[in-house]
Amino acid sequence: MDPLRAHDLDAARHTALSEKARQALEAMRFGIELKKVSLRTRFPDADDARIEELLRAWLADD
Repeated sequence: MDPLRAHDLDAARHTALSEKARQALEAMRFGIELKKVSLRTRFPDADDARIEELLRAWLADD
């Protein structure tokens, strides 16, 4: 195993579960914001309500 991977695994083993959960939720929020940007690019004339509708449909499909 390369040293960087070993370091990452060691750091993960010593990270509190609450911190891991916080990081996961932060990553999820970031991903949702990226999807909103993607939807706004794909549907430039859509209003906020339509973007939310498209986002919810995408989330439900996943």
